[in-house]
Amino acid sequence: MAGLAGRLADLASGAMLDDAQVTGCSRLSPAFVRVELSAEAFRKAAWVPGAKLQMRPRRGSLSLRTYTPISWDTARGTTELIAYTHGTGPAAQWFEEVAEGRTCEVFGPRRSIDLREATGPVLFIGDESSVALACALRTVGDDVTSVFEAQDPAGLTGVLSGLGITERVTVVAKSTDRGELLRRARDGAARTAYTLVVTGDAATVHAVRRDSRGWEHKPRQVRGKAYWAENRTGLD
Repeated sequence: MAGLAGRLADLASGAMLDDAQVTGCSRLSPAFVRVELSAEAFRKAAWVPGAKLQMRPRRGSLSLRTYTPISWDTARGTTELIAYTHGTGPAAQWFEEVAEGRTCEVFGPRRSIDLREATGPVLFIGDESSVALACALRTVGDDVTSVFEAQDPAGLTGVLSGLGITERVTVVAKSTDRGELLRRARDGAARTAYTLVVTGDAATVHAVRRDSRGWEHKPRQVRGKAYWAENRTGLD
């Protein structure tokens, strides 16, 4: 039965997904990898900064993993992803072993957070899973103040620096009470009308949304999305 289910999953995926090939990859740190994918379907795609691309890392399954493209080139038919290769799941394993010439199956791009709607100055809050969205945001504008939480603040600071994200960036150690993150976020809030974008840990997204209601300088609008939650999978 398992073999039949796998064959049916492959058959369904063949009808739904597009084939893509790895045409470039570089290791940003032991935990981060940057990958360029090429596909004929990308030439006809309508991408906006903040959209998502889903990938099937393992045959025999319909399970997809979601990533945020940091750029899109319709003329070349290419896009770039940044993956945080934590954990031992099939997607983490795929990116750990990635090399030029390898193929994969993808679905998208699809709507997620439309960063074009982030008007005025932007206060961006996230974690390791938010790095690609932070890069995509830079294609929209540069009036951004960023606060990240991380298990390894020095390591994430180095990755962000390598990606050119160095101005008005703070990285704090992840903690259960999120006290330092929230304090830095309040301090980073603009005095004029601004947009708050918060992604990453579901608990952090909830805490920031709740705390922002009491800030002296409240955001004009909030764009938030949980990418993961402790002991849960498949949030997207």
